[in-house]
Amino acid sequence: MTSPNGLTAPFSASATKDIIDRFWRDGYALVPGVLSAAECAELRVITDKVAEQNPSFIIRRPEELNLAYVRLFIREPILSLVRQILGPNCRFCAQNVIRTVPGQAISHWHVDDFVENPLPPEVPRWDPRVRLPLMWLSVQVALSDILDPADGPTEIVPGSHLSGRDSPKANPIFEGRGAEPILCSAGDIYLFNHQVWHRGSLNTGTHTRYLMQLQYARGDTLAARCKGANRTPALERVLAGADPALVEFMHKELAWV
Repeated sequence: MTSPNGLTAPFSASATKDIIDRFWRDGYALVPGVLSAAECAELRVITDKVAEQNPSFIIRRPEELNLAYVRLFIREPILSLVRQILGPNCRFCAQNVIRTVPGQAISHWHVDDFVENPLPPEVPRWDPRVRLPLMWLSVQVALSDILDPADGPTEIVPGSHLSGRDSPKANPIFEGRGAEPILCSAGDIYLFNHQVWHRGSLNTGTHTRYLMQLQYARGDTLAARCKGANRTPALERVLAGADPALVEFMHKELAWV
């Protein structure tokens, strides 16, 4: 059940450790009752109004549309959990709201972007004791009940973020475990490693599924090095008349920054 008032404070050290350990082990960690029923209802109403003007079922850059979306980024216990994974300087990366009516889904199996820690064929997997570095992660916020496979829940293959490989396109199985739905109530969140094999299953039910994605990036100097060269006047003078491929290479930024 959704918490009547939601949660607004960090978890205890022991509860935080349990959540973070599950995240690293399985590639996700479900945390119930973070948002209240009233908060979820407000966000669904806002999303429906946005959807009237936007025919896509993925609402991109909702942070530019309403403060009610944005303020969740610093909401506790969300922010303190993310900081345990990405570090104290983590920052906004991106935001989306997925509003799937019956018959819709992002149904192909994948990892987001690309496999960040690939392994050669002769190495079957990463050691489960290794916590592979993450440049960014998502916090998925259920704004409606997703209690049945017919509701179109996210499906994952637990532990597959340690496979060092992209997902098979059909019937993915990692070490004997196949696809499992993440069933949750409105107000629940789940921390989500984008390297785990996953998809959105088809909404075959009768209700619209609402899911918000809060995406956080590391805010340290390593992440800053991924932004491409600063476009200083000196560099622009050097590149004036250069091969366009070189100019593109020097200025290119990561798509998620």
